[in-house]
Amino acid sequence: MVYTEFMKESTPRKRFAIIDGKSVFYRGYYAMPDLSTNDGTPTGGVFGFSVMALEVIKRLKPDYVAVAWDKPKTNIRKRLALYPQYKAGRKPAPPDFYTQIPILHEVLVAFGWPLYELDDYEADDIMGTLAKQAQEKNIETLLITSDLDVLQLVGPLTKAYLLKKGLSNIELYSPESFEAKYTIKADQFLDLKALKGDSSDNIPGVPGIGEKTAIQLLKEYKTLDGVYQNLDLISNSVKKKLEDNKELAYLSKKIGAIWTDAPIKLKISEIDGSTCNPKLIQSIFQKLEFRTLARQLPEIMQVDISDDPTLATYQSAKNISNKVIDSDKKLDDFELPPTKELIIHSRSADSHGRRPLLLIISPKPGTVYTFDLSKLDAKALGAKLKSVLEDPKIGKVGYDLKYSIEVLLSIGIEMYPVAHDVLIAAFILNSLRREQTLTELAQSDLGYRGSSLDELSEKELQDRAGEVTDIINKLFKQQTDQLSKIPKLPELAEKIDWPVIPVLAHMEYAGIKLDVGYLNRFSEEVDDLISDLEQQIYGYANREFNIGSPQQLAEILFDVLELSKAGIKKGKNGFSTAARELDKLRGTHPIIDLITQYREVTKLKNTYIDSLPKLVDENSRVHTSFNLTIAQTGRLSSTDPNLQNIPVRTELGKRIRTAFIAGDGHKLVSADYSQFELRLAAVLAKDQDLIDLFNQDADIHTTTAAQIYNREPEDVTKQMRRAAKVVNFGVLYGMSSHGLSAATGMSYDQSSHFIENFFELRKPLLDYLNKLKERAKKDGYIADMFGRRRPMPDIHSSNFVVRSAAERAAINMPIQGTEADLMKLAMTDVYKKMSGEFPKAVMLLQIHDSILVECLSEDAGNVAALLKKSMEGIYKLPVKLTVDTYIGDNWGEL
Repeated sequence: MVYTEFMKESTPRKRFAIIDGKSVFYRGYYAMPDLSTNDGTPTGGVFGFSVMALEVIKRLKPDYVAVAWDKPKTNIRKRLALYPQYKAGRKPAPPDFYTQIPILHEVLVAFGWPLYELDDYEADDIMGTLAKQAQEKNIETLLITSDLDVLQLVGPLTKAYLLKKGLSNIELYSPESFEAKYTIKADQFLDLKALKGDSSDNIPGVPGIGEKTAIQLLKEYKTLDGVYQNLDLISNSVKKKLEDNKELAYLSKKIGAIWTDAPIKLKISEIDGSTCNPKLIQSIFQKLEFRTLARQLPEIMQVDISDDPTLATYQSAKNISNKVIDSDKKLDDFELPPTKELIIHSRSADSHGRRPLLLIISPKPGTVYTFDLSKLDAKALGAKLKSVLEDPKIGKVGYDLKYSIEVLLSIGIEMYPVAHDVLIAAFILNSLRREQTLTELAQSDLGYRGSSLDELSEKELQDRAGEVTDIINKLFKQQTDQLSKIPKLPELAEKIDWPVIPVLAHMEYAGIKLDVGYLNRFSEEVDDLISDLEQQIYGYANREFNIGSPQQLAEILFDVLELSKAGIKKGKNGFSTAARELDKLRGTHPIIDLITQYREVTKLKNTYIDSLPKLVDENSRVHTSFNLTIAQTGRLSSTDPNLQNIPVRTELGKRIRTAFIAGDGHKLVSADYSQFELRLAAVLAKDQDLIDLFNQDADIHTTTAAQIYNREPEDVTKQMRRAAKVVNFGVLYGMSSHGLSAATGMSYDQSSHFIENFFELRKPLLDYLNKLKERAKKDGYIADMFGRRRPMPDIHSSNFVVRSAAERAAINMPIQGTEADLMKLAMTDVYKKMSGEFPKAVMLLQIHDSILVECLSEDAGNVAALLKKSMEGIYKLPVKLTVDTYIGDNWGEL
């Protein structure tokens, strides 16, 4: 934010911030269009307003605050009487904009900020009136708005803070900065508007007079009156425009003026910024789920929980016994009481459980054992805990148990089974929730108001072990009750999500071997490739420039090479060179393909080729993290590093995958579901024709093309098959005619006709996809075959872009969610069977529809057969699942 000029000043005057409420609210609404509470209540406008307003308070530290508002239907009545076209053409705000205004009023009451609205006066009239009265009291006024009209109020004691874009870019206007920008004085701004008009308010001004001419006139003749008193000195073309439109000019000045005579009196007691209600603010922000914002409140708005413990609904368990075991002697004396469930929490110094520090176990509420792993003998500890932690009859409960399993693996214990994970359960209950840390879950679901539980030092965690396990236990009980009330969710957790957690822990802990030397050599090759691409691009541009600079690239493309700008998006920094915009230029000049290739190569080099060697452990293995709570469909995601996003179909991607190798005496085995999503779509849509084709092992894309083009399969061309393949998969993601056209090179008419024919052929699929949208609108959520739910608050949004995205999500979720759940079942089954038959085989990666395993070379064929059999038979479906297996020395071969 731009506050530098203000911050340089040092004045004893009181400061009065006046916020143009509707203007700031609009900014928030459009900056956060899809923000809503868990029950679907839209909150983007309120959140954006709160962020902006609180930032102003923290940065500018005003003594007084007020909010000016445009009173609905009556605020422009007087100006309409003067000029009936005033503000004509403005579209009304969407309905979910207005539903948030009562919520905003609640927030303002809690803040202690009065809201002023009046018949016949706009918000900036109220701001002007209050600013004038504040000036008379020697109070400095700070006007917060996105409306340029307030610039006419700028003066020695009045400054304007203009929101330029979103919520983060604010421009300060003082008399000096105004003059520096416009080259005229602030008190000339209204005359400037009278001359040039204002399209946003439909103020006509003088037709044909733009800002540049208007500023020249005012620099010469000072005022509007001065301009008209000196018409004879003005060039004929401009003079005639001025003469013909004199009435419009003065009318524009009258309706464009901020009226400072509004019937409102500045009362210091009403605007005193210290009258906020911290308890009410906390309560409202909790209800609106603004938890992060609640922790960032200015000091005056913060609640001291210690002074009023009733504010925290969470009550810590009393008399918690926390026994710290930090010596072999204490370990010898330790005996775990009988239990059916254990709450587990842990800490390690490195990722994936390396260098374990603490293990916390709670066999029952109020009893906690904290093991200092850095001071205990691992073998002795294993002897004490192994039988209990590996006992399948004792359920393990915790927060992010995958992490704890890895900590225990590092000391030789394979913890099993998972009975409940409060992190995963919170996601199962609502996959849209943003809060995922233990602290956030405790705050959100238990009313916890203590300090952070996630950034504790080792000593602090040891001291607060009882509090941590108590919170986990309370979340466990609460979530168990919530899950029991939603059909299918308890079974989903127990049969799919809990069992796959240990599998993922073992995968992460094992890691995959990387040929670092190969990648280092490959990096040098890629450097040469990048250099070649740069020289070719420079050649076409006839100069060297920074290819990574959007501004310099735009200059080359649109100014130097003069490529067409038609349809290219333009921002404040010029024409966009984003990938989507460059796609519009594909085929118009060879430089476009070279730039695309350059971007792909440099991205892969930075993301993988140069980065991966830095991530290996002492055994040259890379350990990714598999996440169960990121993709809202329930699909696994890979991070740090992301090994799921290495390109599959490019030569560079294959070369990168070649660096992932089997250990000595081992092979890699890959098992990949064939056309997994399409087979599941056929089942969910009950498209019997499509099911039959799969069960007959037909080439689905060739058959589809033959049916659409009314040809024999042997007469289908490669291009026809490709179009059918694109649609077969793309339709599951809401592919449009434009999308098919872009993917295949078809004309728009051809692609439209193709999709029409496709849906005639696949009518059950079309009907199913349409029903999904209707179901989402009716139920407020969408679910997959196993009951996994995704809330759909945006399905009713008045914003077309937001609503369309929600409809695509509604179409995609049941198919992709079912696919993800079947994959988890398969992973768990494969892991269990391999552990029994091939104990030295290790599952390494799960990439979309495939599983990658490392095993002894002599076991590779049998492991491949096990994977195929297990994955194909994982669930009884009317469609046949087909798995292809591959064996190789490196991932690139598979």
